[in-house]
Amino acid sequence: MLLKALGFTQGQLSAALAWQATVTASIGAIVGIPLGIVVGRQLWTLFAENLNALPDPTVPGLSVLIVGAGALIFANFVAALPGRSAARTPTALVLRAE
Repeated sequence: MLLKALGFTQGQLSAALAWQATVTASIGAIVGIPLGIVVGRQLWTLFAENLNALPDPTVPGLSVLIVGAGALIFANFVAALPGRSAARTPTALVLRAE
């Protein structure tokens, strides 16, 4: 609501919240996907060796891309409702509460 008090329009406020959601999801995907691949490969290798099986882990590239894109889409979908609500709140109402 501070951005609204500083003069952001409804569109600018919604865009700022969408960017925040996108950046947060991107950082999570950039850190989480490679870390998940490395840890998953190590755990699968350890598990397969205990079963006396051939540890040959593979990473499906298309699935990884779909998960990353899905995270970005879901983050923006979840941020859309609070963004719309914040954009429609009158500035005077926000300032009077403080």
